[in-house]
Amino acid sequence: MYSTIDEVSRHLRCITDTTTTASAADTTKDSCDTSSSTTYAHEHANNVPHLFLHFDVNETILLGDPAGGDSVHECVNKIIAKSAFVSTSGIHCHSDDLENDSTKPTIKRSPSSGNICDTHQFEPTHWWNGMSIDNDDCNSTPPPPLYTGWTYPPNTCPYYRTRYKVHAKKFTSSLHGQVYRPLYEELCQKLGLKNCAHDDNGSGGGSDVQQQQQPTSVFQNFLPAFWQTLMYYFPSTKTELPNNESAPSSAGLVGTECKILPPPPKVTLVLRTFGLDLPRVAVAISEFAKGNHPDYPNYSNEDLILAEGDLYCSGWSYHKKNGNDAKKEELVYSLHRANTNQEEKGKPVYSGDDDILNFLQSKSILGIQDNYPFWRENNHAPWAGKPVWTKTRVHGHDHHHVLLDDNIHNDPSDGAGGIRVPVVVEKDGDGGSSNSYYNRYVSLHGEEALALHGRHLIRVPTIRPSLEDDWFIRQIEMARWLELDT
Repeated sequence: MYSTIDEVSRHLRCITDTTTTASAADTTKDSCDTSSSTTYAHEHANNVPHLFLHFDVNETILLGDPAGGDSVHECVNKIIAKSAFVSTSGIHCHSDDLENDSTKPTIKRSPSSGNICDTHQFEPTHWWNGMSIDNDDCNSTPPPPLYTGWTYPPNTCPYYRTRYKVHAKKFTSSLHGQVYRPLYEELCQKLGLKNCAHDDNGSGGGSDVQQQQQPTSVFQNFLPAFWQTLMYYFPSTKTELPNNESAPSSAGLVGTECKILPPPPKVTLVLRTFGLDLPRVAVAISEFAKGNHPDYPNYSNEDLILAEGDLYCSGWSYHKKNGNDAKKEELVYSLHRANTNQEEKGKPVYSGDDDILNFLQSKSILGIQDNYPFWRENNHAPWAGKPVWTKTRVHGHDHHHVLLDDNIHNDPSDGAGGIRVPVVVEKDGDGGSSNSYYNRYVSLHGEEALALHGRHLIRVPTIRPSLEDDWFIRQIEMARWLELDT
């Protein structure tokens, strides 16, 4: 499995040597340089901000979406199809998006908005490494390595972004995707899924929905990587956990991207979703926090018990600006209680960035159902989705917000994650002097928001945390390192 274009390039240079072909489930990583990391941690020990972990739900920490009609087996197929890249050689692209060689178009971002290369009607014939997608000798041929990087390799796109997307829910049982069937079965086994051999006839889907609704299956279909992440950032308040239940240690994290950093002074978990799954997720996390997860019976931390009153719905509205810009409008984000009577419904309990940041700062865990109609009405633009805030060491907010979501794309006009930044306003002070201060926030648009991927936004290629239990932690620690390094 590859995550950088350099890895893809090396593979293509060695394509004739079959010994260099990586398996689809290859998760090899480099080790950390812990000697320099320890020094770095000491240097920044006094600058570590309050960490806010905003986690999307569906296909980020939880597989299966009964409300959306996707069974858990269909979700497993989809996450593989999203990382299985095909060749787009020869497809027409807009001229202003071509590299110096106009005969070789390069897709740099997600084509989901149709503004770069329209691959939705494209019928690919080969995988990115030149192997035919109609290869029926899948038992003897290693599958093309999956790709999970932020930038698309030249002349490629995901199978999921082509005309064959209609096959994605049964990808590994189709002619094209059967080469990845062993990986599908590996994922089913790791996630404890049953009936993976019978998902083709539809029986798996109905079974999934029924099992997800059973109270005894409250933990079913959550990625183990999520529980590992909770244990890492919210350590058990009980005595030291046995080795088989403990989260990875800082020194044990794998990957060149990790640094040993001092722990945050406080961590807040914010669940973010456009769907209706917050009550179920709240129950699962609360039961986990009470030590009722069968795999972690010795874990306990009351900070993760999520009460019904800690679930909110968000809203966006336009308000008149104050001062010289009174004729203009500004976009205001607000939170409303999710469970309230009809009389109180629609009334914001927290409105405006400062009000919301003050509230978030006081919590250890909460859930937010973000405003899907507003996002849809604005053509799924990132700024209209799930906002997080950049460095806010003003107004008493020493914060670092990170959103992890599978629906973040390297596309300035399509994605679920938005960025709110404080704006510097000049105001005359005493004696005619000019003082700078922050008095409001605005949403970043386009490339400015994309530039903060890795620090405030983390795209989740779900196949990664499905296979690697420390993947979330490694990405969060890298984001913390980037934030401290600025």
